[in-house]
Amino acid sequence: MMFKKILPFVILFLFIILISYFYLENKNDFNFLYNLNLNFVLITLFLCLCYLITECLIFRNITIFFRSKINIFESFLIICTTYLCNTFIQFSGLGYRAYYLKRFKNISVTNFIVKSIFIIFVEFIVFSSLSLILLFVFDKINSKINIYFTVYLILLIIFFFSIIMFFFHTYLIKILTKIIFLKKLTLVKKFIDIVNKFDKKRFDIFLKKYVILFLFQFIILFLIFLNSYSLFEKQDSILFSIISTMSTDLSFVFTLTPYAVGVSETFIFFSSNNFDIQISEILFLTNIFRLSMFCIYLIFGIINLFIFSKKLIK
Repeated sequence: MMFKKILPFVILFLFIILISYFYLENKNDFNFLYNLNLNFVLITLFLCLCYLITECLIFRNITIFFRSKINIFESFLIICTTYLCNTFIQFSGLGYRAYYLKRFKNISVTNFIVKSIFIIFVEFIVFSSLSLILLFVFDKINSKINIYFTVYLILLIIFFFSIIMFFFHTYLIKILTKIIFLKKLTLVKKFIDIVNKFDKKRFDIFLKKYVILFLFQFIILFLIFLNSYSLFEKQDSILFSIISTMSTDLSFVFTLTPYAVGVSETFIFFSSNNFDIQISEILFLTNIFRLSMFCIYLIFGIINLFIFSKKLIK
């Protein structure tokens, strides 16, 4: 049990050592860092702020769905605290959100988790479908670079799996209720009860809102990578930015380390192995996004922890 807790930090520590060693051995590959300027930093910070705002709107919609009031600034502070917690202890941010909703909004932990699962499937549907369409289009336009068939296959698997889990959950529930062993599990019972209580009209409105939000999120991530890729002064920036957007989002499924450090890089590396892109540039792309996000959620996360501690004392 203790090993499982420290494993993410061990992987993170080893990854940092490898990056440090790689940098020392390949300093010339990082010459593009001289192209950094104030405009680039401000644009990146602004886009990361927009990304966090979409996250706060996603969280706020969950709360509203359960008929509980929450303003945008409060939800923004909670999201920043979530990211801050996850930076140090993986999945602790999810626990914080669940506890906050239970304590101050009277929303059960199970309700929140079930609804969050549905949101993840919506996110996968939006990101995988958009990535498939855009990659296919640019693959046909640009004959110089061929996207690996494996990339298409993984996206198709994620897309169809998410479609089945989201749109055919009622049939899956019927199967669960027929399996005697699963029927006895408390979590499965609660899951079935919660889903059965979903109001279809509210759920449809809820779905439309999230599709729009994830579309915006895809665009924002794409712009962050496109802005960063401009420093390299290379071709195929749009295609590579699409791959980076896709890889970054889907890599969070496999959060073996805090903030998916090392996982996002691996996804991007294998997805763009036939591009004119260096490892140093991939490291920069992923970590400039993380660092910019960290600068924002560190400030607001600490502010919210102070507010949160005062609420607990009352």
